[in-house]
Amino acid sequence: MSFSRASSQLERLAISVQRSTALRTTTFKARQRTVVLPHIRKWLSTSHTKPIYPSAPSVNSSGDTSRAPTNKLATIHSYTNQVLNSLPEAIPTKYALSGEEALRMLGTLAASARQQDLALIERMLGSFPSLCGLQVDADIHNHILRGLMQHGNVQTMLNWLCQMHEKPGNVKPFLEHWHTFLDYCADTGQPRMIRHAMSKMAHSGRKPNNSTFRIFFRALFNSGAPVNEFYSAFDRIENYSFRYDESLAGMLHEGFSKLNLPQQAVEVKEEFERRFSKRVVKANAMQVEWEEGLENEVERCGIASAVRLCEEFRRDGYRVTSHTLTIMLRCSREVADLEYGEKALQVKAGPMQWSILITNAVRAGDIRGAQLIYRQSQSCGVLPDAPLVQPLLTGFCESAFGSANDGLIDQALDLYNDLARAHPLSSSNPAAPKAFGRQRSFGPDAFMYGTLLRAMANSVDVQKYSKLSTDLLADMEDRGIAADGHVVVSSLIVIAMRCSTSLDDALAAYRKVIGKDAPKAIGVKGYRWILHILSRLSFNEQRALPPIWHYFEVVKDMRRSGLEIPPHVYASLLRRLSQLAENAPKEQIFRLAASVRRVHDHLTLDPSITPDTLLWNQLMDAYQRVGLFVEAYRVWEMLLISETYDNASVSIILDACGYANTWPLAEQVLKKLSERSFPLNQGNWNSYVECMCRNGMLNDALKTVCLEMGKNNKDVKPNLETARLLLTFAMKTNQQDEVSMRLQRYLPELWESLPAHLTGSVIKPEGV
Repeated sequence: MSFSRASSQLERLAISVQRSTALRTTTFKARQRTVVLPHIRKWLSTSHTKPIYPSAPSVNSSGDTSRAPTNKLATIHSYTNQVLNSLPEAIPTKYALSGEEALRMLGTLAASARQQDLALIERMLGSFPSLCGLQVDADIHNHILRGLMQHGNVQTMLNWLCQMHEKPGNVKPFLEHWHTFLDYCADTGQPRMIRHAMSKMAHSGRKPNNSTFRIFFRALFNSGAPVNEFYSAFDRIENYSFRYDESLAGMLHEGFSKLNLPQQAVEVKEEFERRFSKRVVKANAMQVEWEEGLENEVERCGIASAVRLCEEFRRDGYRVTSHTLTIMLRCSREVADLEYGEKALQVKAGPMQWSILITNAVRAGDIRGAQLIYRQSQSCGVLPDAPLVQPLLTGFCESAFGSANDGLIDQALDLYNDLARAHPLSSSNPAAPKAFGRQRSFGPDAFMYGTLLRAMANSVDVQKYSKLSTDLLADMEDRGIAADGHVVVSSLIVIAMRCSTSLDDALAAYRKVIGKDAPKAIGVKGYRWILHILSRLSFNEQRALPPIWHYFEVVKDMRRSGLEIPPHVYASLLRRLSQLAENAPKEQIFRLAASVRRVHDHLTLDPSITPDTLLWNQLMDAYQRVGLFVEAYRVWEMLLISETYDNASVSIILDACGYANTWPLAEQVLKKLSERSFPLNQGNWNSYVECMCRNGMLNDALKTVCLEMGKNNKDVKPNLETARLLLTFAMKTNQQDEVSMRLQRYLPELWESLPAHLTGSVIKPEGV
């Protein structure tokens, strides 16, 4: 059955239903839920989410780690969507689910971990107080993580952790969340994932501590790692604030001794002590345990509760140090917390503690607040050092990206000058050479110079900062800091390219900075940035084509340097070609189409790249934007056969069918998606509606909007964009009055929310 015929039948059905009373409709929905709920509850009463994770996920013969059969998951989806669609706006007096039932459903969905199951979890969390009376907190996320561990996909778990603060409840992962995940990785022998997670953990503001490193070492032992991997682990630990712990040294010695490797046991322990024993004053095992307890208390209950716990620990022998105040301020960004901690602990705050407040304010997006904290630190007589200045300086530089002026970069330079004056070079205290990296120093360091140069390279007035970048390079040389780091070199290349006068000049500038005989290493990120800038150089031309030849010359250098070519390298160039195709004259469309084909040829012939869905989507979109529909549809068929498509793929191919006036193919797309039970999102529905409108099927589009969209899922109900599409196409055929009346009748809430320029211009008669 076609969508238009189905829409017609649905409209007749809707009219007949409207003749029934609202009471009968409500009774029907309640009866429908009453029939399904016992099945849910019967199953939930006989199944449970395990409170602890297994040491390794069990996998059936098909490779599926889901714990619940598909039919039970389908029942959960059906019932939960019905309930969520009928929830009142206000908190109800009687909940559709008990808290225990809701948690079990979350655990079951998490243990399946399919895309649609994770989407339903987020939908449930968005209405959790109304659904079961519980607030979304850290314990709810703990329950979900345990479910994900039953599934066993560690990347899915890590993604959930990294995105927790963006999900309903806005809960930032606690240390216990991270350690629960890391423990799972250690038990299953996955140290590589732990290394990756530790960097994500530090970036989120939850820096690894001694317990984290203990888990890391356990993972290395469980995976049978050789000695050199332990030394690499020491290299990684040096990037974090680490308090020497004799028990960790003992753990390393004992681990190799159990493997009957006594010589390696001695060597690894000695190397660990050589690197770390003098970095920080030794702390006994109990001191470390107390401080980890304080960290957890601060995260869960705040600084006042942690101070009370600290007093209990002191009676048992805990020794308060400046590090104690650092722990207390781990989650704070208020000077009042620092003052309270100083008074309660009898410890004077230094640059490190002030730096924590500034860092937390910057992470929260409060740059002005961070600036005020910095000024207060100066009024208290705190001498600025790199850890104190760097967070605010980075905040200014990152906020400057995309800004219409360079004022924030100038403020970052003012901070740099404050620091340089506080720590001048002198013959009696020369600076030691430093390698590029996150090494801390009292004065300006390599990381700070990289941050400033990157901001200058992205500035509005790059010519202005070209001279200043030369001055910074001279300062680096004076301080003995090598200008050969990834960020520094790539920033200098971008500045030189943006100051060039032609594409050939830009490529020559790139080669001059990177060097010929011994090319400087700039890493994958550096190459991606350089290629992005190169594809967008215009030299006062309004629609200059990206330099395909120049672009792939740099790609060759990237490959010769031993770096993997990521799909983004091709996707970025295709995205630029797609942008240039918008409203371009016909002769340029021909040239753009030829460029897209050439990029596709390079992609096909490049054995070093494995295209992902994002890249195929970008290729399909580029083809359809330059008018090559047949090629775009071939890409779609490849994605469909390989089942690597996503919602973006669906929107792109529906848009392509709309512009190419090929409605039968659009019907085929929707039919095949329906056969695969693929859920359309809001963007897919709008693309579907626009496709019908472009194919002269305004009435069918109107029926779809009024009778189908959002009936089974509130998340995809018609929105402003949907109405705008209908009214825009209605004006072209003088059908705006009919469309307006139908929208007012079937979607009164949407109609009332439309801006006046849509409703007024559409329904107002001519001459009024």
